[in-house]
Amino acid sequence: MNIEGAIFDMDGVLLDNVSHHLRAWRKLGREQGKSLTDDAIRATFGQRNQEMLQALIGQDLTLEECRRLADRKEELYREAVAPELESAMVPGLREFLRELRQAGCRTAVATSGPLENVRFVEQGLGLADAFDAVITSADVQRGKPHPDVFLVTARRLGVPAKQCVVFEDSASGVRAALAAGCHCVALATTHSRQELRQWQPHWITPDFRGLGLQQLGRELLAGRV
Repeated sequence: MNIEGAIFDMDGVLLDNVSHHLRAWRKLGREQGKSLTDDAIRATFGQRNQEMLQALIGQDLTLEECRRLADRKEELYREAVAPELESAMVPGLREFLRELRQAGCRTAVATSGPLENVRFVEQGLGLADAFDAVITSADVQRGKPHPDVFLVTARRLGVPAKQCVVFEDSASGVRAALAAGCHCVALATTHSRQELRQWQPHWITPDFRGLGLQQLGRELLAGRV
């Protein structure tokens, strides 16, 4: 398979940061008088903050309340992950991004998270020049599992969706990638390999260590796990 575009989700793909997000959501819940369980929070992963807040805090939240609480949650998240940013980076990511660049493959971040978090990660890890495009929830009307974010990203890269491989870690993300017509590699960071298999990504890997473009093409041609 000739891979022309590589699209990366952020949380659980660039960073193995589930624990930091869980910590931030639990703290936000306490501030709002809610006791949020990790299972309840995990069930919303991959969605936009508005949908997550309505599911976890309350369906009657106004748009303005969602914005305020979303900003607060992301502030709590950045406080939690800042001291551990380098150690949270998924192993092998930096080397894999370098190989993609050398091969002339177009790269992008496509995330349900806010742009502030992407810039925070890029600057903190020295990856500001690693991506040709960044697409966030602000760029689409419908979040994952709808395919919009990946279709918009492919167009921004100038690459057909079928020639793109998406790296994801959540159910909604895998479904969105497949619905967009992209190939999908699932990282077993947020969910176990067994959990990921039920959503039928084309391939599953624990991280990016030792991953090369030629090997990836062969694995994707071999079919789904």
